[in-house]
Amino acid sequence: MADGAAQQEEVDYSAWSHADLVSRVQQLEQSLKQSALQAQSDTLPIRKVVDTTSTKKNANDQKPYPPSNNQNRPKAKRKFDPSRYTTRLIALKVAYLGGAYNGFEHQPNNDTPLPTVEAKLMETLLKSRLVAPNDLDDPLTSSRIDLGKLWPGEEVTQYSKCGRTDRGVSGFGQVIGIRVRSTRPAPREPPKEGEVIEKKDGREEVEEEGSEASAQPEEWVDIRDELPYVQILNRLLPPDIQVLAWAPNPPADFSARFNCIGRHYRYFFTNPAVPLPHGGTADLTATPTLDSHGNFTGVLDIPRMQQAAQLFLGHNDFRNFCKLDASKQIQNFKRYIYASDIVELPPSSANSSPNAPKIYYFDLHGSAFLWHQVRHMVAILFLVAQHYEPPEIVTELLNAEKYPRKPLYEMADDRALVLWDCYFPKGTLDWVYGETERGAAARDGLVDTIWTTWHASKLDEVLKSQLYAATLKWKVESLTDPRVIPPTQSLRGSSSQEPGVSPAGASHILVDGGSKVLFRGKYRPVLQRKRMETVDVLNERYRNKKPEKVGALGKGKKGKAWDEREEKELEREAVRMNIAIEEGVMMGFPRKEGEGVVVGEVAGEVVAEEGKVSEVVVG
Repeated sequence: MADGAAQQEEVDYSAWSHADLVSRVQQLEQSLKQSALQAQSDTLPIRKVVDTTSTKKNANDQKPYPPSNNQNRPKAKRKFDPSRYTTRLIALKVAYLGGAYNGFEHQPNNDTPLPTVEAKLMETLLKSRLVAPNDLDDPLTSSRIDLGKLWPGEEVTQYSKCGRTDRGVSGFGQVIGIRVRSTRPAPREPPKEGEVIEKKDGREEVEEEGSEASAQPEEWVDIRDELPYVQILNRLLPPDIQVLAWAPNPPADFSARFNCIGRHYRYFFTNPAVPLPHGGTADLTATPTLDSHGNFTGVLDIPRMQQAAQLFLGHNDFRNFCKLDASKQIQNFKRYIYASDIVELPPSSANSSPNAPKIYYFDLHGSAFLWHQVRHMVAILFLVAQHYEPPEIVTELLNAEKYPRKPLYEMADDRALVLWDCYFPKGTLDWVYGETERGAAARDGLVDTIWTTWHASKLDEVLKSQLYAATLKWKVESLTDPRVIPPTQSLRGSSSQEPGVSPAGASHILVDGGSKVLFRGKYRPVLQRKRMETVDVLNERYRNKKPEKVGALGKGKKGKAWDEREEKELEREAVRMNIAIEEGVMMGFPRKEGEGVVVGEVAGEVVAEEGKVSEVVVG
């Protein structure tokens, strides 16, 4: 106590020697270090005792323990183990806007200027680990994943797609089949007779002979307890590609392509199709399709277009309404169309002004479609609506015996075409729409995402509509301004007597559904134009040039393999069309007289005669 009191008394260092002062400073520094170490150790959990008396290292040089903060430590990334999960086959309904993509289908080893919708879907399935990649160590962080290396393939994923839309084409009802990761417990092996089974509530039961209940997982409810597939995928997909719904229990051998019995397309267009001359208004009842000189005014003849659309109905050969691809070696161009019409889209409040063009769409339902078939059909309908061709041009081009060689003409633009829906036999798919995550505060992410995309486009549309209306107003007002020289004639001409031809006969306006006004040379009727070679000639030329591409066909020979493949495809198409007819009637589409006979003449004759159309399993 006396020593402590003495230490607290003020010390006179003036009489101390230099050596004593240095020794005192070192003593104070030692004391401060020990105090700091003691204060630090008081805040740490109990750790392993460190020997501070070691002669190898002075205790004063020991560093204090770092703060124990596990949150600051990087978490070790757990490796994904697909063997811990079961898998299941499901179907997904996908919607996408095709303007930013190089079509739907992914082509392996074929770099495209734009990504494809299918590639984005595959990448998302891999990133979400709903499909296990071939290389489990790949972080899957690159902007474009190497699908050729990482995608497992159809034998593992059972992947299938319903349609293959082209570049720029959208889809609101695309369907794919895919085997994905699931939370569904795997069925346990049945216990042996007499084995004691312990239940979750602690009860014990003795297994009886023939019992199967204990082999099944308990308390797992499908959809409710399954992974929220729609949310998982939509969080990783871009906003212009979204999953709308999923179907939990398709048939075990489900194929989105071969089980599909019908596809529904819509092609949207405006009327007027191009700006009216001299800033005229879109009074479609007062503005004819042709002016007094026989030139196209910009207004499409909708009743005439509807008349032509009806001629597509039924079972017809569409070789003159598609892009011929010899590499596919297609022989059967017959397809069944059970609905074809031109429908006006009801105006919204944002575009209901008198000057706003009306919106229509070509509504088309069919069993299946050839490459670019819909865009070729729309192109001919536009020519009819412009009075360049009579409605009967459709009937003429469907007559493959009379016109076996396709005439050359431009197909319609891609951006306005939508794969609206895909149809399957009743009971095949039970769609689950909307969010399946539980929680009262959970928002519908799908609706939010599509709203954001729609809102941005809608505001852009409103602003451009207002600018267009103001421009028309200024144009009309300028016609009465004495300082402005009034136009004597429009680009459409005023002296030519040929429909759509300028005064010099140099060009006509071609409507293709796109945004630009297209001028072409003097109009030549479609049936008078240059024609392609017949399908047989094109196919044989390809076989002679690339025999290795057609497998067992051989050079210039069809061979047995080709005949069997063609016969199987004809039979499959016949079955699809028989089911499509029955399903179409159920959906309200009228049946034409003798339809079953026409379809049956290919390969479904027995199916139609026995009346078992609804029982056929498409595979």
